[in-house]
Amino acid sequence: MNIAFGMIVFNGNYVLDACLETIYPYASQIVVTEGPVGYFVQKGFTESTDGTVETIRDFPDPDGKIQMIHGPWSEKDEMCRAYGALIRPDADFVFHVDSDEVHYPETIEKVIEVLETGRWDSISFRSWAFFGGFDRIFGEGSFEQGFEFHRVQRWYPGANWQTHRPPTVLSSGPEHRPWREHDHLAFFAGMPHYSYVWPSQVKAKTEYYRESVAPGRCIPGYFEQVYLPWVRGSDAERRAIEDRWNGCHDFLPETRGPCRTGPFDRPHPPAIEKRLPQLRRKLEAELADH
Repeated sequence: MNIAFGMIVFNGNYVLDACLETIYPYASQIVVTEGPVGYFVQKGFTESTDGTVETIRDFPDPDGKIQMIHGPWSEKDEMCRAYGALIRPDADFVFHVDSDEVHYPETIEKVIEVLETGRWDSISFRSWAFFGGFDRIFGEGSFEQGFEFHRVQRWYPGANWQTHRPPTVLSSGPEHRPWREHDHLAFFAGMPHYSYVWPSQVKAKTEYYRESVAPGRCIPGYFEQVYLPWVRGSDAERRAIEDRWNGCHDFLPETRGPCRTGPFDRPHPPAIEKRLPQLRRKLEAELADH
């Protein structure tokens, strides 16, 4: 079975090397679309400025699996279609990964076992989204854990992405099964998602969502009012922030419902565990600059 891993990324050099290290052994190819969408182009960006390109370019690739193309791009749909055009005709499935998602190797192996049965057309995951560090995630019953992250879909010769939100494959071939007819395996496993950890990451992400993706649905001044006080606060101060906002996600409480944090009580994926000291130092250094 051939699984093509696809990624869209811009200034995503946080756990990017750990992500690549984890997926490389299982990939028939890894196709990456890099560069800013229109929102960031308007701010003067033409490419990643945080080492993203260098991390991908310099990653050990003895089997020649990695291809990277560069933008800028109009939006994320165009980014997905750009890497989709690079997927070879012999791909059986596409496995989309964000640069801040690092799966457990055993999860990927179980995904492969399930796909090899021939029964399933698509698989989604439950996000274990880390907030303000490496010890707490948006907990059970939260907006993040209740949202399906569609990551694996059957691929076809000539196929491409119809849209990124939600990820949907489109093909005109006779063998294509549209989404409504999929045999879909939902919430297959937890997916460690290091998406609300570092100040630079959170500030860029939440401003993009507030100003471009979901205007009117996000907490005004979220970075200064919620994220930074929570990260720097005592346990009591953190509880007070979560009580005020019914959690600490950047969407307004009336938009997303409860999204409180809870402890992450298991080991991180191996590629993260071995990098934890340097990842914590990066967090501390960024906090010192804010």
